[in-house]
Amino acid sequence: MKKYKLLSVLILSLGILSGCASSAKNAPQDLEITTETAAEESVTEVNTEAAASDTTVSALETATKTAEAELTVNSDIKAKADSGTKQPVSHTAQTASKPMETTAPEGTRIVATSGAVCDIMDRLGLSLAGVPETTVSAIASRYNGVTTVGSPMSPDMEIIKSLNPTDVIGPDSLENDLKIKYDNIGVNSTFLNLRSVKGLYDSVKIIGDKYGKSAEADAIVKEYNEFMASYSSKHSGQKPKVLVLMGLPGSYLVATQNSYAGSLVELAGGENIFHDDSKDFLTVNTEEILARDPDVIIRTAHGLPKEALEMFEKEFNENDIWKHFRAVQNGKVYDVDYMLFGMSATFDYPRALADLEPMLYGD
Repeated sequence: MKKYKLLSVLILSLGILSGCASSAKNAPQDLEITTETAAEESVTEVNTEAAASDTTVSALETATKTAEAELTVNSDIKAKADSGTKQPVSHTAQTASKPMETTAPEGTRIVATSGAVCDIMDRLGLSLAGVPETTVSAIASRYNGVTTVGSPMSPDMEIIKSLNPTDVIGPDSLENDLKIKYDNIGVNSTFLNLRSVKGLYDSVKIIGDKYGKSAEADAIVKEYNEFMASYSSKHSGQKPKVLVLMGLPGSYLVATQNSYAGSLVELAGGENIFHDDSKDFLTVNTEEILARDPDVIIRTAHGLPKEALEMFEKEFNENDIWKHFRAVQNGKVYDVDYMLFGMSATFDYPRALADLEPMLYGD
């Protein structure tokens, strides 16, 4: 018997959610797997005489190679990670109708601490006093030359304080880590729910109303409502069971319906097999995941995508339990573009949904 041990999760260092971090303190126990591999199981279905033939041996070898190929990481996604390409400014945000002039109510100095927040501010035509410094996301060109304030998960408090901001705006997934720091330097902060498409558009409305851009916000929300009215009935009645894995350097988490990637699955008409009332991500034992046996497995990455994708390839090839999943056996394991399926919702969600459709409903 072999022992397989899930890699321990380092969530606090990535600043995802303190609520999620509490679950990471209890690392999964070692697993003992006694079931045979998929190739070995197929042998039991072949009689002894046929198994001895060259034809059957050749077929088994082919099946084994096919199974192994299905466990590799999508080469296009890996190439993008290897290149270090930044996530471009949302295509929708780039091409949408938006104010040419960059303005804000007199006396306001706003600092945005994530690329997703910058996209919202760009579409509303709001000026910024500070923007994040990120190796993952590009920032709208209207903010060229604006002071950078450090990474989204660990902004530089000294720089932020020096900008005398009236409001520092970021995603609420980092509120537990950052609010106390903003309070300590005496600056106001606003945290937006960017964990779902609905949360994104609710945030547009909140910011628009707060900073004199209600008309612009209403126009953006109208686009969303029109899209959803035409999309919502597209796959009614079909509910493939889906597992969403968020890869981190050295480990992974299960994404619930509260996360952006998990919410996209449900928006596309799938059933996310892991729900939680409050947490975006969970640490789940692989035996429990297998018990729910999803139809489709979606893998995405965060933080350092190159390392996360390498982790997935190693985990799925070396931990034999994955070979017992129907999704693996049926070739239904997909690596999605981490630039579309990240931690925060973006205006490019229609592109993400278009990518999901053949994965969830294709043959």
